[in-house]
Amino acid sequence: MKAVILAANRSTRLSPFIETRCKPMIRIAGQYILENTILFLKEAGIHEIVLVVNHQQDLIRRYFGSGKIFGVNLQYVVQDELQGIGHALSLCQTSLEKKPFLLVYGDVLTDNNPFLSILQTYSEMDREVALIALPESSKEFGNVYLDHEMKISRLVEKPQANQANYVFAGMFVLFPKIFDLLEKNQNDISRCYEQMIEAGGLQACLWEKGWIDMIHPWHILEANRMLMSSWKTAEIDASAKLLGHVHLEGAVRIGSNVTVESGTVLKGPCYIGSDSYVGNNSLIRNYSAIGPGSIVGYGSELKNCVLFGNNDVGRLSFVGDSVMGENVKSGSGLTTVNHTVDYSLISCKSNSELIETGLTKLGAFIGDSVSIGARHTLGPGTIVESGKIIADCITL
Repeated sequence: MKAVILAANRSTRLSPFIETRCKPMIRIAGQYILENTILFLKEAGIHEIVLVVNHQQDLIRRYFGSGKIFGVNLQYVVQDELQGIGHALSLCQTSLEKKPFLLVYGDVLTDNNPFLSILQTYSEMDREVALIALPESSKEFGNVYLDHEMKISRLVEKPQANQANYVFAGMFVLFPKIFDLLEKNQNDISRCYEQMIEAGGLQACLWEKGWIDMIHPWHILEANRMLMSSWKTAEIDASAKLLGHVHLEGAVRIGSNVTVESGTVLKGPCYIGSDSYVGNNSLIRNYSAIGPGSIVGYGSELKNCVLFGNNDVGRLSFVGDSVMGENVKSGSGLTTVNHTVDYSLISCKSNSELIETGLTKLGAFIGDSVSIGARHTLGPGTIVESGKIIADCITL
């Protein structure tokens, strides 16, 4: 069986991180979303993968190439114009040999391998299968309803109420007849699903473990916590240097050629990517992921944050509940304030729209290649656009 991964779309609501990368190339807990998906497919015995690409596709091609180093064979299909899921899938018809295949939305993330479950359901039922999940809120997704045989009986594409209900989890086993349906319905994939449901042929496979489709920047933190919560053991590369007294607690993961200076405390789960440096007396707290090639200066504290890589956090800084893009440099004494004075809910501006996050603790979101001078304080929910330069906070 082959798999089709849809990795073309540009998710504008993830600004300021989506301008310089496609969503599947966001690094979560030290690994790209797309990398996580490909390795799960390989584990499930799927080695032939078709990747539909468009936005920032060069990043994908450079990192994954032919797929050989990951033990899979990758074929690239370019969706020149972003015309939706159905159109993207229709471009893959000639690559699928008129056999059942896996359709995977490339921007969803799970903490365990969902393909083992969906393929087992397919082998037992011999019909089309949709993976479904139960998020805390299902308003942003197509809601599905089940009959007593775990077949999907109804799809509500745009629910009105903000409630918890089963949703499509972005993974399907589909038969070649889907292409006839796409042609009949002008590539409207939702209408195709509805017709499959009306014909009584779409089986549900319930996924009860971690699942997330990141829509807004703060969901990156949620996804990072989800993946790290599944870590059970510490993993420290043999080339890592822990100098003097370094205190470790829990599932701490340290990559190759990392140096951690004396007096530092690492509280897992946390991650330090390869070729990084952590200065003396720093505190790396739970759910912090430091991307490769990064520097954390003396006496700094990181808490529940994601650094994409090649970051430089100045000495005596606090970065909490925040996300830093690649190549972000900050001077000494940066503070990301992560709550209001009265701990009220924090709003965040996304695409010029002020959105209630539902969170009382949230820091800053800093795009790629930002340079922040010394002694700056960023308020809760701050978004800094990619490439911005903020001068030192000099008062005299």
